[in-house]
Amino acid sequence: MMEAEGACIADVLGKRTAGSAKGVAFEVQWSPQLAETTKARTDRYAAHDLRSLWLMKRPAPLNSREIPVARLVATDDGFDVFLPNENLVRGAEYMNMRELADLEGSWRRCGTLAEFVRGVVEGRFRFGLAPEFDVRVRVSGVSNWCYACGTETRPATSIVIDLGEVNADYPGILVEVHELGEIEGSLSERILESINRALPKAGGYRLGKRKPKESNVTYLANVCTGCGAFLSRSYIPYRSQDDVTLIEFDLKTTPEELAPFYKVIDRWCFIDPGNRPGRAMVGVHGFAVPADPYPRFRTASGSDGGPLAKIRHHDLSN
Repeated sequence: MMEAEGACIADVLGKRTAGSAKGVAFEVQWSPQLAETTKARTDRYAAHDLRSLWLMKRPAPLNSREIPVARLVATDDGFDVFLPNENLVRGAEYMNMRELADLEGSWRRCGTLAEFVRGVVEGRFRFGLAPEFDVRVRVSGVSNWCYACGTETRPATSIVIDLGEVNADYPGILVEVHELGEIEGSLSERILESINRALPKAGGYRLGKRKPKESNVTYLANVCTGCGAFLSRSYIPYRSQDDVTLIEFDLKTTPEELAPFYKVIDRWCFIDPGNRPGRAMVGVHGFAVPADPYPRFRTASGSDGGPLAKIRHHDLSN
């Protein structure tokens, strides 16, 4: 492509079809390159109405909408392509060089170079959340007894929102039961309505706002459908290895409706339905959630076979 300064030559120019209006300039950069140089070369392609994609050994910048960059890693029989994962997108400025380079801890594999390029040309590489998408909501619970009437129940312990395969590079969102009542907006209301349609049959509870006599705080809690008793904050069920999925359902939503649940940091995503990556988990405040966020618990006092025997007491003193 001729310019006033001379020829502008792309390493590889790809188009979906010969008649496609736009193409993609693929640039392979194996040696270090200043970010200013990468931007200047990207701007040249944009002036020719071309999108660009940089495949770098040492990516810089890491997650820019204007300058798409992926990491290229040599293998025994070719190259694999990696994109920054949730840890790197949120914490790059706090990482040292070793952490930045850690493939397992900071990057998501997107297949071989051939598989990745095919996805790019097919439109499966894009920036940010989809304009509209389906989320899968999973409500977990654990076997329990109502402390008031002794009915065998399964109260809800946590809610996980999976953003679907079109947003594969975004984490799942963990919402504790009491937190759902603190989140404003239509998505929170729709999730609560869907839960209360199915939870009474699946667990013997419904979720409702309750205010303990000794407290000025009103919060969302499990309410026994048999006697109306609720599990207070001192007996909040929480996630453990004993939890099982009580109910699952799908809802259609948008980035704007999701915003109260999760402060989104947009990033480049690669949609690969046949090879979905492992999904990280974050809490509603954006902090990463470990596999077992509540390792300390004790069983409330009571007879071994009585109504309190199965109630798990979150020890707030530790």
